[in-house]
Amino acid sequence: MAKKNNSIAFKGLLEIETMEITEEDKNGIFVYDLLAALKEYDGKQVSLTIKEENPVQPKETEGEE
Repeated sequence: MAKKNNSIAFKGLLEIETMEITEEDKNGIFVYDLLAALKEYDGKQVSLTIKEENPVQPKETEGEE
């Protein structure tokens, strides 16, 4: 059966106290109202994923201290 997907994606710093997400890129700093975005899905069947990205240190090679 055909499906239609409605999604929104943010990538930035999450502030629970204000329910905002702050994104920074080459064009500037942008603040989004997360609660307003979530209200669009109120009462609907959804799937929610939250992902945190952290840098990984490479393995040290011989001769490095």
